[in-house]
Amino acid sequence: MTDDREAARIIDRRAGDTPSPLDRNPQLRAFIECWLETFILQGTVDVRLRQLTILRLAWRSNQPFEWANHYKLAVRSGVTDDEVRAVQRHDYDAALDDAARVVVRAADEVIDVGYLTPETYAACGEIFDDPGVLHEFVHVAAGYRMQATILNTTRPSVVAAKLPWWPPDGVGPDGATSPPDA
Repeated sequence: MTDDREAARIIDRRAGDTPSPLDRNPQLRAFIECWLETFILQGTVDVRLRQLTILRLAWRSNQPFEWANHYKLAVRSGVTDDEVRAVQRHDYDAALDDAARVVVRAADEVIDVGYLTPETYAACGEIFDDPGVLHEFVHVAAGYRMQATILNTTRPSVVAAKLPWWPPDGVGPDGATSPPDA
């Protein structure tokens, strides 16, 4: 169980020295706090697989803010830099285990077709054999695609949040090697 203020601290920390836009919308802030509680702080999806999924979605969406936040969480949960580099490539099969390949494929389908194909959904069901956990995984994948859309629109500053630029190597999917606000 997490501290009931941890989600609020995450939001405030991400805002840096400026007030969070969520401060002006208490209902939306409550939703985002619930989101963090549900999917990150108390989520039931395997942490490693969740982080690999989110990283793939952030990479494919060219979303440096979410990438940097989740890179830290991924490393803390045991994801190696080799696995991180694998989710950056199209030819990730040899570098990932079976479960990781399935969740990366699921992330790709969310990006490319907007849903999981029946084959991928069934493969995810083999990994997440509890229907509640499987459903949570689908929400994570679709939800973090939504988050990438929001963050690519609002463009929070990686610099202001004191986040690293596309760790571990510092090069984004578009080849950028420094943030636009550096």
